[in-house]
Amino acid sequence: MLYRTNYVALVGGGKQPRFPINKLCIWDDLKKKPSFFLEFLNPILNVLLSRIRIIVVLRNQVMIHAFESKPRLLNTYDTYSNETGACDLSINEQNSVLAFPGRSIGQIQLVDISPENQDKNLISIIKAHKARIQFICLSNSGSLVASASVTGTLIRIHDTSNCTLLYEFRRGLDRATVTSMKFSPNDTKLAVLSDKNTLHVYNLVESQIDYNDEVHGNKSHFLGGLPLVPKYFKSTWSFASKNVGRKDDPVNDCGVIGWSDNESIAVLWKHKGIWEKYVLVESDEKERGWEIVREGWRSFGE
Repeated sequence: MLYRTNYVALVGGGKQPRFPINKLCIWDDLKKKPSFFLEFLNPILNVLLSRIRIIVVLRNQVMIHAFESKPRLLNTYDTYSNETGACDLSINEQNSVLAFPGRSIGQIQLVDISPENQDKNLISIIKAHKARIQFICLSNSGSLVASASVTGTLIRIHDTSNCTLLYEFRRGLDRATVTSMKFSPNDTKLAVLSDKNTLHVYNLVESQIDYNDEVHGNKSHFLGGLPLVPKYFKSTWSFASKNVGRKDDPVNDCGVIGWSDNESIAVLWKHKGIWEKYVLVESDEKERGWEIVREGWRSFGE
């Protein structure tokens, strides 16, 4: 959906699709009819919208169109095999950044898609991981890009202005598929959800955050300060985590993360058809630090 406007991007899928999987429909919900269609040679894996751009993600390409009554193709970028449609867009007064996998494995491409720079084709390349990119997330300001590979053990955050690695967080030791990532509204925390149904929250600026004189401190291993220990023991872990899955779930659902404010996280479950609200609270037990507590839930139909 384009912000809170009447335009919605639709792609065929499910058991009884109305449109083919390689055809994009921009639906005008005010007029209750399609505004226009775009058809491609390969299945569409992701679609991002801005007021002036339509970004379509295919397995090996990212295509940028002008959002017009008759959309014009502005740019096409080749990518490494992008099976998950990893891509994100951040547009504000300071930045118009598009992030997606590069041409080589583990790379991220950053492209300035602002109207004043579209002809300059400004591209930055980040060597983020050794394995294929699984998920990419831009901060609200567009100054940070978080990424996870198909291995799913490490989350890396880079500065989009100079491609510098700022943070490296450990999600876990076992391989996992990261299904959703989202920065908090003020870009001070990052929430990560995987197919293990564990929700992790990382703090990005510990030295600058003060909540009643208590800092959301990320965790580290007690052996991390010793010399010559393996890199695993020097890892930075989330300051709060919670298993948000249910043992009696009929299907292995994929949740999507959103923030309602800087302390509250919403998780939307596609197959179960519900959304849940979780809040960050300080534990009564000092050594446990912060906890993620389920505050409520509601069905999509309510």
